[in-house]
Amino acid sequence: MIKESSSKLCFRPVCFSTNFSNFSSISILKQYFMSSQCSDINYIKDYHINFKHKINLEKLGQVEIANTFYEISSYSKANTACEKADCFIIFFDLESNESMRELNKILKYINDYCDNEKKIYLVTIYTNIEYLNSFSEDSVKSYFSHNILNNYIILAVNMDSSDDLVKKIDSITEEILKEKLNSNKFLDLDTSQSKCLII
Repeated sequence: MIKESSSKLCFRPVCFSTNFSNFSSISILKQYFMSSQCSDINYIKDYHINFKHKINLEKLGQVEIANTFYEISSYSKANTACEKADCFIIFFDLESNESMRELNKILKYINDYCDNEKKIYLVTIYTNIEYLNSFSEDSVKSYFSHNILNNYIILAVNMDSSDDLVKKIDSITEEILKEKLNSNKFLDLDTSQSKCLII
C-alpha cells in the first residue's frame, strides 16, 4: 500500500458552463462549498479557485486534496490552464434554450485547443425534474461525435438537492485521482521533484 503526504494529491479540472450568466462554474462551486467540508478557499481571480478538502480514496483512506478549479468562458484563444488540466467539466444547464449551442462552442474549443484525450464530464444541472426527463442524451452524444470527442461521461445534478452536487463533484475527483494514482501521476504538487514514496 502506498502512503504519501496528502499535500501531494491534487485535482485540477478546467470548467465550462453553457449558461455563464446564471450558472457559471464558479457560482456552482460556491454552492458546492456550502454543502461540503472545504478549507483554505482562495479566489485567485474571478475564474480561478484553490481550495482543500478531504476525500476517501481506496487504499489511502481519507486524504486531503489540493484542488485548483479554473473556469474558461471565452473560446477565442488557447488557455494555458488546459495544458495542466486533469479533466474538463462542462456544466450543462438543462433549463436554458442556449445550452446546446453553447455546448457546441465548448466542445469545438476543447477539440481545437485542449488535449481531447482527457476525460470530459458533462454535468447536466436542473431544478425542475421535467427538464431532466425531456433531456435527449442522443442529441448531446451527436455533438461529441461531431467534434470527434469520445472520452466523456454524462452526469445529472439536481441543484435543489443539498448533497447531489457534492456527491457528483467528489465522484469526479475520486475517479481522476484513482487514474492518476494508477499511472503514478499523483506527485504533481511535489515541487522538489524528489518523487519520494513510503511503501
